[in-house]
Amino acid sequence: MKLKLFFIITMVSIFTISALGQSAFGYGGPPANNSANNYAVEITSDQESYTLGESVMFTGSVNKYDEDRSLRISVFDSSNNLIITKKTPVDTYGKFSYTVELNEKFSAGNYIVKSQYGNSKSTVNTSSLMITTGNTSTMTSNISEIPVWIK
Repeated sequence: MKLKLFFIITMVSIFTISALGQSAFGYGGPPANNSANNYAVEITSDQESYTLGESVMFTGSVNKYDEDRSLRISVFDSSNNLIITKKTPVDTYGKFSYTVELNEKFSAGNYIVKSQYGNSKSTVNTSSLMITTGNTSTMTSNISEIPVWIK
C-alpha cells in the first residue's frame, strides 16, 4: 500500500514538473515586464482647458537624464490623428518646457498628449487637454416657466 502511494506521488510530481518545465524550479523564461528602471516623463500643462488662439505651456521632468536621449511630445485629436509632434530639449537637471500655439491645426475638442523620453526602456506618459472655440456663451431657457414680468 505504501509503495503504491509512493509510486502515485512520484508520477504526479514528474508530470507536474514536466508540464511546468523549468519555471517549476524558478528558472527559465524571460524576466517579468517591469517598468521600474524605465525612463519616465512627468508632464503637466498650465491649464486643463484652452481657447483656440491661446498657447499651451507644457513643463515637466524626466526621472533620469541621458544626453543621448530626446524627449518627444506629440498631440493627437480625439480620433487619434497626429496633430503635432516635437522633439524637446531636456536640461541636465532633467527639466523641460515646450509651448504649443493653438493655431489652425487645432479645432475645438479633446486632445491626447503623449510624451516619451527615448525609444527603448521608456514609459509613454499620456495626458489630455480640452480646447474650446472661445465663443462658448450659452443661453438657457425654460419654456414651461412663465416669466416674472408677465405674472
